[in-house]
This record gives sequence, structure tokens and C-alpha cells, in this order.
Amino acid sequence: MSNWWDTKKRSGNYATGMDVLNYDIGNLVSEANHIMNAGADYFHFDVQDGHYGPMISVGSPVVEGVRKHFPSKIIICHMLVNDPERFIDQFKEAGCDCFLFQLETVTDEEAKTLVGKIKEAGMKAGVALSQECEVSRLEGLVKDVDLVHISCGDPCHDDVPFNPEMLEKVAATRKMHKKILIEIEGNVTSDDVMGAVKKGANLFVSGYKGEKPDKEFLAMRQIINKIRMGL
Repeated sequence: MSNWWDTKKRSGNYATGMDVLNYDIGNLVSEANHIMNAGADYFHFDVQDGHYGPMISVGSPVVEGVRKHFPSKIIICHMLVNDPERFIDQFKEAGCDCFLFQLETVTDEEAKTLVGKIKEAGMKAGVALSQECEVSRLEGLVKDVDLVHISCGDPCHDDVPFNPEMLEKVAATRKMHKKILIEIEGNVTSDDVMGAVKKGANLFVSGYKGEKPDKEFLAMRQIINKIRMGL
């Protein structure tokens, strides 16, 4: 596994992931190769069920197909679904490394139980906060999870712009836990990275919907590399 994926340490674990839905699903393997050759550290799948997430997007067979071609790459599955528990086993079998569920889809008690079941299945457990979800819901839970995802836009709607106010949630989460992985997503650009790093973010999903997504990703990647080298 990649060093940045080590949640026992904080120093140097910065990484960039690519939102798979940002590319041509009909040409997935070629597109995935393109993403990795550009320097992405991991795959980020936004999985929607047509209920919580308004459309039906990729399922476990697509994740399994990517895993076959990229056996050593980290795969984070962001479950934009109701009743996330019912998807644990199938996404584990498909090759998911981190099962990330929306905190607002469950109660606090259900969240603790769900985290335990995800870890029992052999995956890292992550929780995601929408813009409406209060960061206070992490209290009592953050010590048990491996990753916290902060939505700075809306993963279900591509046209929602990056909201810099959500970085205060990043700062509050980092205050709660010094070593946890904190991922941000939502039309994040290279202009947003340094501000997010200062607040405590260390994983960045590139899902930029502008005219030149590759150019924007490479700019983001260059900044992350400099941060890793301490420049």
C-alpha cells in the first residue's frame, strides 16, 4: 500500500484522487490508465443509488473491473446511498479499500455500528459530511474512523461551485483528530489546495468540470508534490 494511506502517521500523507465519473465510463480502462499516468494516487468512485444520490451511477461490477486492472491502487468508494450497510459485502468483494458513507443517512448509533461492520469486512471506514451536516456529529465517532470526507460542493450535482466556507469544517475535524485522513471534494481546483492544506485537509478529489480538467489536475498535483517535499 502507498505510504500516504498510512493513517498512523500525519507527516507527508497528502494525495490526489480522481473522480472516476469525470471521465468516459464507456472507455474506462483506457481512461483509468490516463488518470494514473497523470499522477493520481487513488480512484474515487461516487456511487449513487437513485434515491439519496439522484441518479444511478457506477456499481460494484465497475469497481471490480478497475481493481482487476489496477491491483495495487487505492479505491475509495463514496456511497451516496440510503441504507449503506447493505452494500458493504459486495463492495468489499469488488476490491474497495475504503467504504465511505454519508453520515446524515444514519443515526449516531447506527454510524458506530456501521463503522464496526466495515472494519470487520476488512476495509477502512470513512464518513462523509454534506454541506448541511453538522461537524459536531463527528464527536464520539472520529476516533474510530480512518477518513473524514468534507463535501465542499455537491457530489450529486456537478454544477455546485466550491464553497470555501466548508474549510472551517476541515479545521474543526482536524482539531478533533491530528492524524486522521481528511478528504475534500466538490469542484476543487489548484487555487483551493493551499488554503485547504492550511485548514488540515490532505486528500483532494479532482472532479473539476471546466474546459481543461487534465490541466487543472496537473496543477493540483504539482502543488501536492511540493507540499510533500516540504517546499
